[in-house]
Amino acid sequence: MDDTDAPLRRNDANDAETASAETKMRLALERLGTRTSPTGGGPGNKSNGVAATARTGPLPRKRFARDGDVPVERVPRPARLAGDAGFELTEERAARQRAEQALADAQGSISRLQMALSRAEQAGRAAREAVQERELAMDGLRTELAGAQRREAVLATAAQAEAERRRAEAKERRTPTPAKEPDTVRWWLQPTKPVP
Repeated sequence: MDDTDAPLRRNDANDAETASAETKMRLALERLGTRTSPTGGGPGNKSNGVAATARTGPLPRKRFARDGDVPVERVPRPARLAGDAGFELTEERAARQRAEQALADAQGSISRLQMALSRAEQAGRAAREAVQERELAMDGLRTELAGAQRREAVLATAAQAEAERRRAEAKERRTPTPAKEPDTVRWWLQPTKPVP
């Protein structure tokens, strides 16, 4: 026995089932067609506003598609074993585990990046604070430097004035000053001392 005979046998069984179902459907339709409706609204009556006469007799046969009327192409499908479904389930589980692992890795990466970002932000804040402290210290040093420069300018001015004074004194020492004449003695105006 080949595996090629198996589909033919299945098709024969399907054809037999289709034929019996078709026969049952035709019988049911014939029964519907012979039934009379007292209201005149049944499937075998005409409803144009005039009371319909009851039909007695079978409806004309409905034509169903039969073998050979419609071309049918059969595409062979590979036979799936129960093991294939298990294999697919195993593959799906493995794919899910890989996806979950990738998700966990991505979440870990996100966590590490967030930690690195917070550390960088803290380092940036510390650097900004250090820069501000240095700027304040530099401002203080600039103030001190300006004060020292002012003091130096005052001292330089005072030193220059002192040097000018000393030069003037030295110049005076170098030039001879005329000798003072002794005062004239006015003897006649001097008091006399008593003799002892």
